[in-house]
Amino acid sequence: MNDMQRIKSLVEQLNIYRDEYYNNNNPSVSDEQYDRLFDELSQLEKSTGIVLSNSPTNSIGYEVKSRLEKVTHDTPLLSLDKTKNLDDVYKFMDNQPCLVMLKYDGLTVKLVYEEGQLIQASTRGNGSVGENVTHNARVFKNVPLTIPYTNRLVVTGEAIIHKDDFERINSTLDDKDRYKTPRNLSAGSVRQLDSSICADRFVYFMLFDVIEGLGGNSKFENLNTLISYGFQTEKYFKLDGTSTKDLETCIETLQEVATERSIAIDGIVIRYDDIRYSKAQGKTSHHYNDGIAFKFNDEAETTTLKSVEWQISRNGNLTPVAIFDTVTIDGTEVSRASIHNVSMVETLQLGIGDSISVVKANMIIPQIVENFTKSNTLDIPKRCPICNADTQVKQVNETKVLTCKNPKCVGKQVQKFVYYVSKPCMNVDGLSEAIITKFIENGFLKSLEDIYTLDDYASNIINLEEIVERKDGKTYNKKFGEKNYQNLWNSIQNSRNCKLENFLTALGINQIGKSASKVISKHFNGDWNTFYQAVCNGFDFTSLDDFGEVADTSLKVWFSDSENVATVKRLITYLNFEKMDIQKVEDSLFTGKIVVVTGTLTNYSRDSIKEKLENLGAKVTNSISKKTDYLIAGDKAGSKLDKANSLGVKVLSESEFENLI
Repeated sequence: MNDMQRIKSLVEQLNIYRDEYYNNNNPSVSDEQYDRLFDELSQLEKSTGIVLSNSPTNSIGYEVKSRLEKVTHDTPLLSLDKTKNLDDVYKFMDNQPCLVMLKYDGLTVKLVYEEGQLIQASTRGNGSVGENVTHNARVFKNVPLTIPYTNRLVVTGEAIIHKDDFERINSTLDDKDRYKTPRNLSAGSVRQLDSSICADRFVYFMLFDVIEGLGGNSKFENLNTLISYGFQTEKYFKLDGTSTKDLETCIETLQEVATERSIAIDGIVIRYDDIRYSKAQGKTSHHYNDGIAFKFNDEAETTTLKSVEWQISRNGNLTPVAIFDTVTIDGTEVSRASIHNVSMVETLQLGIGDSISVVKANMIIPQIVENFTKSNTLDIPKRCPICNADTQVKQVNETKVLTCKNPKCVGKQVQKFVYYVSKPCMNVDGLSEAIITKFIENGFLKSLEDIYTLDDYASNIINLEEIVERKDGKTYNKKFGEKNYQNLWNSIQNSRNCKLENFLTALGINQIGKSASKVISKHFNGDWNTFYQAVCNGFDFTSLDDFGEVADTSLKVWFSDSENVATVKRLITYLNFEKMDIQKVEDSLFTGKIVVVTGTLTNYSRDSIKEKLENLGAKVTNSISKKTDYLIAGDKAGSKLDKANSLGVKVLSESEFENLI
């Protein structure tokens, strides 16, 4: 971990501790531990010259302005030319090296530094004249207040509010004061006269350009330098400008990043990397000619809200799920979408029968984006749909969530087991949600490790009866039976030989999903003991590919909980971890190709075909587009096969795929 990474990690960690101490009156570390980390941060800030705006060492107060002063831009802050046609982008690139990054949906802000100090921040305004918002920039969550570069530096970026923060903040406002989009909230926050209001709005500055300073001739290298000074932006790429396939892959990756990071975007920005070449392209009265924005809009369909189901999670939160008349979006049928929380229900003013607009955000996640009728008649359940206990609406980081007040709610327990035995986790076939519910009700399952001692209840399980409904509506009692029990027990025994990545995923640690678990498992060669010792010794997980500071902190906090550690130690007594057989990527027909798999295959599970393709150098994605190279289609291929044929994507049967490899 370099100094900049350590500074960010310490700031994040100390702010968590400060919140525990001052706001929750529940510190998790001693004063001595806090002071030690605080002193380490202070020393690093002095040695590097970098101080972030949210650093606990930065004790400046809030500032109130009577009005926002005007700022004239020495260099006009013009817009970008725009297109929705990728062919226009290819024509623009013209074999020139290009920088490709997210087009954030926020408010453009310019920052000016002299002698290493932030001296001014201003909005873009009309491009020639903006407004002075220095008092607010100083309370953004991530702006460097001091940097080690002492010459004059002028940079531009986008002031944004993440979508999850937007929903949380909007839920605290009166209906008449609510903002329609994260961009509107960001713009309103940055232009507040009272900086304490902006400070509470979780505004982030996402860097995208250098107007003055640094030197050099590469925008990509300048960005890298500024990142080392403490500035922030999401993933960006440098392309040589010759490969259309590379551009399409970049766009897909950046869309995924925006979804994962809860960032509102309205396109992708492509700009020439060579600064001298860029300046030679000139400008119009509207935009500079050295860049272009590729805009995309989510495909929206109008439908009718039929009902709302409330599903319970492992932590007891009840999540509303909208059920609506089926619509086809991006080639797939959609009939349900998560509404996430009570705040979103209130923001959308939902009611049964409302006319709603549904999209698949970034072509992946169905969500309601607009309610045209806004009847606001949806009842929030006062009793848990699982255990019938009282519910409670709670504020979690200023977002309203509905929870079940019963600590022993069987729904919470059921979901914890359902997740643990699911296919991406421990893959225990035969333990359905219904069966888990029965086992919990009968006392066979109390904690996760009880799965591996179900043979203690073999006779009880074999004779366990359930009510089965026939097609004619009549019901009869059916025993679980010897055969079903034996199949279940065999599956449990098979699950004991597991991969570290599956076990880590199964633990349900916040931020540690399948991808992060796979990265960890690969680094530690699938060895539990090596991994656990690394956690205990404070291993820096941010050194692993695509492993951020939030995930690193979450992992360490989880393993610092004695109850979690006790649970893990009981579980691993029943498990045998398989060492990873790390294969080198083969050079094959599929190297560098984008492949989608659909339907039921004979010789492969979905995971095994994905692993095989990745070992062949392919990138496996879930959705068909014109940039897809191959679709491998099994039985019941469905709409993806139709879309592949319509786009001219090469379709392979399972046998054709095997013949090719």
